[in-house]
Amino acid sequence: MTFVLQSGAPEYPRVRRDGRWGLPVYTGQRLPPALAAFAAPRHSWEFMVQDIINERQPVPGPVRPRPDLRAYQRPRVEEMRAAHASGAPGYLLAYPTGSGKTSMAVNTVLDLPVSTVLVVTKLSVVPAFRATIDYFGAGEQRWVVINPEQLWRLFEHPWLPLGSLPADEAAQIAAASGHSRVAFGAVVTDESHILADPASNRSRLHYRLMHPEQGPRPWWLRMSATPFSTPSETAYASDLIAHVAGVEEPEDLAKSEYLDWLRDLGFALNMDATGRWFHQVNEHDVGLVEQLLYTSGVGATATPEQLGLPSQTRELRPVDLSPAEGLQYEQAWAEFRQANGLETVAASDEESSGGRSSALRRVQRASYLKAPYVARIVADLVGRGYQVAVPTWYLDSVHALAVHIARELKALGLPDKVGEITGEAPGLRERIRRAFQLGRCLVVVVNALEGINLHAGERDVDGQGHDATSAPRASVIADVLTGGRRTLQAEGRTQRDGQHSIAVYVYARGTTEEAWLERCLRAAASTQALAQSAADAEALSELADQLDPFAGSTAEAS
Repeated sequence: MTFVLQSGAPEYPRVRRDGRWGLPVYTGQRLPPALAAFAAPRHSWEFMVQDIINERQPVPGPVRPRPDLRAYQRPRVEEMRAAHASGAPGYLLAYPTGSGKTSMAVNTVLDLPVSTVLVVTKLSVVPAFRATIDYFGAGEQRWVVINPEQLWRLFEHPWLPLGSLPADEAAQIAAASGHSRVAFGAVVTDESHILADPASNRSRLHYRLMHPEQGPRPWWLRMSATPFSTPSETAYASDLIAHVAGVEEPEDLAKSEYLDWLRDLGFALNMDATGRWFHQVNEHDVGLVEQLLYTSGVGATATPEQLGLPSQTRELRPVDLSPAEGLQYEQAWAEFRQANGLETVAASDEESSGGRSSALRRVQRASYLKAPYVARIVADLVGRGYQVAVPTWYLDSVHALAVHIARELKALGLPDKVGEITGEAPGLRERIRRAFQLGRCLVVVVNALEGINLHAGERDVDGQGHDATSAPRASVIADVLTGGRRTLQAEGRTQRDGQHSIAVYVYARGTTEEAWLERCLRAAASTQALAQSAADAEALSELADQLDPFAGSTAEAS
């Protein structure tokens, strides 16, 4: 018997690297206890390779009635199955956060005539997706659930040993010229907005999966509550658009060529006064997206209200810095502009500019001045019975905010344990998340904005039958986040499964941050408009109208 091990397996007798698959393997009758922690998890890439090496067929789970779906989920599953049967290349499920897209996806694919299924999802969501597959019953299908950063492992190269190269280098090579090792019958991409940039490695790896050199394409189910903020980001759904429009798919997904393709289809792509696409001056484009992707059998969207879920509530919470703090704040912005050319950078959803990302990291250093003010707002909410999540942008801000918040809670005689969740320690992340959900800490500060569920009433949080507390949740957005999708993802951390939550935006009044937030909310409005939530888009625009787009003294606010 050959056991395929997860990466990081220690040196041990009879452990070697398989020459074909590039994975550590152990050969023996049974796996030694010293290697048990590195055994291949069910529904992992390593588990599939282990079955292939040992020539084993998938072992179906116990036969039992499949758990029922919610009333609004059943017709959507039927429509997705119908899309597959009709020959559509895939489907776009743009349902809101908390609507159960994972359950709908699994139920759809379980009944498709495919033998192998790939699921690409955030690392923190991988265990939950695998559990959902087993909950509904995997049957005789082989499933692989993997996170985007590991996607390159599914590829091989004619002469380069990808498994022995550094991960970043291997991913670049696989994206440029790799070949998929396994032919998948269906691919499910969770949080599919991660593919908004066609030039990214994850987008190019997806493209290679969906365009195999031999055999048919996999059927591709894409899921996101925030699929696009502008039509230029629809490139990852161009196969669906082409199918409905009856035209050839674009040969080149580079931005300028793709925009020309959209114009040929009738998109206006008008720019607003600041040179950006904006939904309120592109109602025609919004209607085209609806026609091509949501009402033609290859996609669907819905508002929370249409599904019987609560709508999102938002508040603006300005803080007034002292004169000395205000001077420091604006001086910091000026220095960052000079160092990074920030005046030429718009606060949009585009993530292709490395310089812009660096500039934003520097910009967020100025938010330290706001930490005491944020802490008072959070402590007030806790005193009113809320459990509070505090999304922030810059990694170092997480600890600074946690310290200030704990100090304020203690001063009010409230429990002062504050959890910190970052992308640096995935194992610790889940323990802190559970502590928050079970009420052992009432505040958690996060810089991970996807795949972290902090909603009230979550079932079986710890796997021992304990449900999350029913205390109302609030999301206090401590930093101005960039782009509509990221903002809406931050809001969604605490509002799921029908549990109401409020989102509180904290900003320094009269500073450049206010102008940045105004743009951010307008980008979020465009995101919601293209997800066909017109009422929410209007609400976000009205919130942006309350802010000064020319606040501060910076060129990028003009």
